[in-house]
Amino acid sequence: MLRRRGFTLMEILVNMAIGLVLVGLAVYATSHFIENRNLEAVSDTLVSYLRSAEVRALQSEGNASYGVSTAGSKITLFRGASYATKVTAYDTIMPYDSYIHFSGISEVVFAKQTGLPSATGTITVTNGIKSITITVYSTGAVSW
Repeated sequence: MLRRRGFTLMEILVNMAIGLVLVGLAVYATSHFIENRNLEAVSDTLVSYLRSAEVRALQSEGNASYGVSTAGSKITLFRGASYATKVTAYDTIMPYDSYIHFSGISEVVFAKQTGLPSATGTITVTNGIKSITITVYSTGAVSW
């Protein structure tokens, strides 16, 4: 009786198919993980910018108000009474990926000396899979 060595074509194709399915699942899971980490990083930055603007306004740094805007494809920490009239030289900008979207308040300016915000409410940051809600209170406090 002859002993057969090696694999049949069918065995090879089945193993390749299983391997491709596993690779596809890994790529899908990794891409969602990365998108969610980017969403969290953008949300962290937004909260940090909001808190920084409040502190700078409370300290009357540069005898000015400070604010944060989510206009365009970037988050901007700015110095001035509004984003439209800001002093560009003092901008701190963080660009973000196009799949991240903001809704709710798009601009908050904290008044010098008091640190009170020009707008209160929520800012929702989403990547289409997950959402994070950030709240700006009338006292200037920020939570998420």
